[in-house]
Amino acid sequence: MTQTLTLDIGPMAHGGHCVARYEGRVVFVRHAIPGETVRAKVTEGGPGAKYWRADVVEVLSASDYRRRHIWKLADSLRAHENDRLPVGGAEFGHITDQHQRRLKGQVFRDTMQRIGGFSIHDQRLPLASGDGEVHVQDVLSDGPYHGLHWRTRASFAVSAEGSLSMKPHRSNELIELRGMPLAVGSIHESGIFGFSFAGADRVDAVAAGAGPQVTLVVHERTGLPQPDREALIQRLLQLHARNPEIANIVLASSHPEPVPSGARGGARGSVRRGRGGRSGPGARAQDLPAPARPDQVSYEVVAGSRTVTEPLPQPAPIAGAWDAVPAEVVIRPEDFWQIHRNAPSCLVSAAHKMAQVPEGAAVADLYAGAGLFTAWAAGLAGPTGSVLSVEGAPGSSASAAQLFSDSPQVEVLQAPVESVLDRLARRDLILLDPPRTGAGERVITGIDAAAPREVLYVSCEPSSFARDAKSLMSRGWELADLEVFDLYPNTHHMESVALFRAPRRR
Repeated sequence: MTQTLTLDIGPMAHGGHCVARYEGRVVFVRHAIPGETVRAKVTEGGPGAKYWRADVVEVLSASDYRRRHIWKLADSLRAHENDRLPVGGAEFGHITDQHQRRLKGQVFRDTMQRIGGFSIHDQRLPLASGDGEVHVQDVLSDGPYHGLHWRTRASFAVSAEGSLSMKPHRSNELIELRGMPLAVGSIHESGIFGFSFAGADRVDAVAAGAGPQVTLVVHERTGLPQPDREALIQRLLQLHARNPEIANIVLASSHPEPVPSGARGGARGSVRRGRGGRSGPGARAQDLPAPARPDQVSYEVVAGSRTVTEPLPQPAPIAGAWDAVPAEVVIRPEDFWQIHRNAPSCLVSAAHKMAQVPEGAAVADLYAGAGLFTAWAAGLAGPTGSVLSVEGAPGSSASAAQLFSDSPQVEVLQAPVESVLDRLARRDLILLDPPRTGAGERVITGIDAAAPREVLYVSCEPSSFARDAKSLMSRGWELADLEVFDLYPNTHHMESVALFRAPRRR
């Protein structure tokens, strides 16, 4: 359907689109701003569809908050002029920074009301402003970034010609890139753009600690003939030699995992692609969509190291806090880590401000990854305390086990959270940072049954957080504190940290 509509743009909805109506039908419009009048090209939907999707191709009456898009390839207006689709990944790039955060705050508030069934205004929250609204906080205030250069991890598709590419929203078309302005400078300015990755299916770029060195995980195309594979490796070695900033290159190969006769699944201990919602570097095992048959992935170091090192932020020293806390963690580049360069320090600071972890406390860190929050909790609980760190992804859990090998008060378990709910009793604090799908009713029920004093919930998805918050609050838990952070500038995504206190009956 190629119809172009003239629309008066209504409110922003979760997902990066505005809501408009055309002859009574709902139209989800991307690249718009509430209050505008636009011409939008229908990209999805037919006469019988319940709703349509559309992209703005002309602005008839612009919002005061519209600006020139920060990324030409992601600009819907320029894309239309050049008869192509805009690349995805920067759907808010046409909106001024402050108004982006204002819109995200409204979306967060509305999502809590619509899915969670509670009003932010009715909660006794120590919000920074006196208006009772949730204000999404800027975490790039140390420079005039305009929401640029924050991603320490970025994932790119590879075109048939070997160029790094990205897809438009809800499209499989590949658009060749000349850079990635949302990525930190070491990635954006590296030699990977314009290089031929022919023979690869995907390339993940990682700049650990937002530093000057880049690590590449190059996923070779399934069934790549050996001569083509060897040619790819030789080109990667040349890339490494010409660009000292590309310090590490790892080649990833996927193979269907053999299923033993009579067995229901693959061999134990194999490295598999994960399952769940976020993709690319930094994605958790729970975050990627489950394949019909799991793949076994092998990794070969082409140049440099197999691992990267991420700093572990600690809040300002506190009197009596245990000082034997690790300062950094060694992880594999494909394992989960926070994407925004300021996210680790921002989230740990929020946790430190909200939660009470006295010396000797018992803490459980669920969906713990490589130990970002575990290290913080262990530092406060000290050698007389205890911290249970639970992570389902084998690689991240192995990194955490190595990190805390000399910390007897930390127990690291590599297991699904659902399988350890009976281990959560007698905890002062339960902290959880689940994947985009949220924790779910079974985990929330287990947390409630464990009866901790406090629950600290870190979320990257307002809708799943609203559902889990509703479940906790229906059991009498009080939403005691909440902060929302703009950890994904120029996109519709946001991150929240919330503190729940135990029901009064306890």
